[in-house]
Amino acid sequence: MNTEATHDQNEALTTGARLRNAREQLGLSQQAVAERLCLKVSTVRDIEEDKAPADLASTFLRGYIRSYARLVHIPEEELLPGLEKQAPLRAAKVAPMQSFSLGKRRKKRDGWLMTFTWLVLFVVIGLSGAWWWQDHKAQQEEITTMADQSSAELNNNQSQSVPLDTSTTTDQAMATTPTSPVDTTATNTQTPAVTAPAPAVDPQQNAVVPPSQANVDTAATPAPAATTTPDSAAPLPTDQAGVTTPAVDPNALVMNFTADCWLEVTDATGKKLFSGMQRKDGNLNLTGQAPYKLKIGAPAAVQIQYQGKPVDLSRFIRTNQVARLTLNAEQSPAQ
Repeated sequence: MNTEATHDQNEALTTGARLRNAREQLGLSQQAVAERLCLKVSTVRDIEEDKAPADLASTFLRGYIRSYARLVHIPEEELLPGLEKQAPLRAAKVAPMQSFSLGKRRKKRDGWLMTFTWLVLFVVIGLSGAWWWQDHKAQQEEITTMADQSSAELNNNQSQSVPLDTSTTTDQAMATTPTSPVDTTATNTQTPAVTAPAPAVDPQQNAVVPPSQANVDTAATPAPAATTTPDSAAPLPTDQAGVTTPAVDPNALVMNFTADCWLEVTDATGKKLFSGMQRKDGNLNLTGQAPYKLKIGAPAAVQIQYQGKPVDLSRFIRTNQVARLTLNAEQSPAQ
């Protein structure tokens, strides 16, 4: 009866209470049990109060209870039913691998960054291409416009050149015609002196003419020959004037063309010395008042000499654009 009552009483006690009673019977304190089991005093207290720490896994808790039971001489088999209630086995929650998740997020972020980088690169390339195309198109349109203007001006100059040529021809004709009337009048004035008496004189009177009068007529006859000699000698000064050559202008602009090229040259007074197309192997010599302003459609197709020195157009040839430059009177060409 007493044994069964004791057994029933032990079953009524919880695992923590049985361990506490056994410890007290052996005269051990919680501090002594904690030192022998290498546990904290709070852990021993939680076990005796049947508390399961939230930060302690059930496997470790069951191990601590078994060690405590062996220390106070309680069979482990008697505590197994209570262990199932106090420290049931729970499936451990395995946290996802932090390194893998971090790597995945980093990879995703790197992917977005790479996509953004490529997008910016494509935008920059597109804008650069659009800018180059607009600049190239503007240059082509400008060259076409200048070529049209030059052709129109060339047509106007050709239409105006016809009356200018006729006026110069008439001027030359007027300059040369006064000489012939002078000669004819001189001849006419001298001729009547010899021929006028002839119709009025009879054959009989010719025989009676005294010798002194005959001498006068013969002396008057060579006079026209003497008057004609200055007229024949007069053209000599004009021939000598045509032989003289004009002095070379130090500000002359010499251009040689290796290909077809549009060109416009303006001097300091604003006068257009030339505006139009020059063909391959053509030469152009211009003189005016310096400085000269030049517009060249194809800088690679022309070689310019100014004041006996070549003009450098390499910066325009490298960029393949219309050359706009000013040639000063004292210095090298300036932009």
